Amino acid sequence: MKPYTYLIKHRPSGKVYYGYRSANRVDPVDDLWKYYFTSSPGVQKLIEETGVDSFDTEVRRVFETKEQASDWETRVLSRCKVLKDDRWLNQNVAGYIVPTEESRKKISDYHKDKPKSEEHKQNLSDSQKGSKRPWSKQNLPKDNKGKNNGMYGKSHSEESKKKIGEKNRIHMQGDNNPMKKVEWTEERKEHMRQIRAKRQPWTEEQKKAVAQKLTGLKRPKLYCAHCDRHIAQGWFHRHGDHCSSINTL
Repeated sequence: MKPYTYLIKHRPSGKVYYGYRSANRVDPVDDLWKYYFTSSPGVQKLIEETGVDSFDTEVRRVFETKEQASDWETRVLSRCKVLKDDRWLNQNVAGYIVPTEESRKKISDYHKDKPKSEEHKQNLSDSQKGSKRPWSKQNLPKDNKGKNNGMYGKSHSEESKKKIGEKNRIHMQGDNNPMKKVEWTEERKEHMRQIRAKRQPWTEEQKKAVAQKLTGLKRPKLYCAHCDRHIAQGWFHRHGDHCSSINTL
């Protein structure tokens, strides 16, 4: 028999469900809500609570192939934005499943404190290579200078700057600082020495250009009550509540 799409509405709650059916052995009108009551867990739960007579059902379209019915279902669900509307009982579109708080917690609990094998790590790495994600390295623009930069001609508001600064300060503070977890072995130290040795020293033109740019500029300073002096804003993260003078008082 021909596959079809259908719409189901739960009258008491106003919830709706749209789907397609291709395994029917009878005509769609003789199949829906007589032999077939959908595979949706949400619909099944409502049937248990209020019974099958609390639904309105309708066969919407009949197709020649399963692929046609599936494609049409995806188009309708995408157009109706069912994943963002609580009125819909559909929990996925074309295989994309909406994660619930319960499912997120189950996944988190399953993986928590569970060590990954080297094979698992390698599989994760391989799965990300050649990624088609728009933010993957190979898909990012190669030239992001000037007008190609997303922030070209724009500037952050003072409020945004304050929020970014606060988040960065918290992120790098105490045990959150990623460098605190680094073990500085002799091999690592030697590696860093080699990196520094390869760096090109500044030319006289570069030094002069930087000096001209900074000449006459007044760097904002903040007052640290613990060491009783004004500190450049860029270094103030080492003062205030984190000032070394606190430990010597």
